[in-house]
Amino acid sequence: MMITIPLIQTNLFKKQSQIADLFERLNTDKEKTSTVYILDKKGVEKNQPSLSLHQYTHRWFDTIVDAGCHHVGDVVDVLLAGADIIVLRPFLWREPDFRSIRDISETKIYLWADLSHNIDSLVGSSLFSDADGLILYADQLSSPLPFSVRDQIKTVSASFDADNILVFDPSKKHEKELGLFGLNSLIVNVDELVDVYE
Repeated sequence: MMITIPLIQTNLFKKQSQIADLFERLNTDKEKTSTVYILDKKGVEKNQPSLSLHQYTHRWFDTIVDAGCHHVGDVVDVLLAGADIIVLRPFLWREPDFRSIRDISETKIYLWADLSHNIDSLVGSSLFSDADGLILYADQLSSPLPFSVRDQIKTVSASFDADNILVFDPSKKHEKELGLFGLNSLIVNVDELVDVYE
């Protein structure tokens, strides 16, 4: 069975109280959710992360933060806001490796890999070999998955433990198919789990 990690998109949460409400809805007698994935669209698109929302979310959940960090200074800001895992996108990251981060923190670093593009150059990079885990972006892929994508999943699965590979599939379109590869963690839209935008 897939572990689902709720996706919090900062542009959809206008008030901090929505985070507390979300915590209550996700944590019932039957189900507990301790980790969320924060996709900070303003951070990724404009390098202006919503750090106060990260900080408030961290009061309630462990956080995996994708804020479009460009350099170690951005990472420091995200760490100070409470990130438990930092996601770096290779096309935004402007440093040759992660040494500057490793010098200041032992926080896990996950690398963003877009499966709609050939990721061979990423797989051969020092960023790939130094990462603690991967975020496989599968949102725009057709179903069933093309053979080229299946091959890419096999390649990265050989390099990382399945627990350190999170699949970004907000609408759960590929849930069953990805399970066949031994992948067990899926980042999904929070409204797939509970009604939050009331």
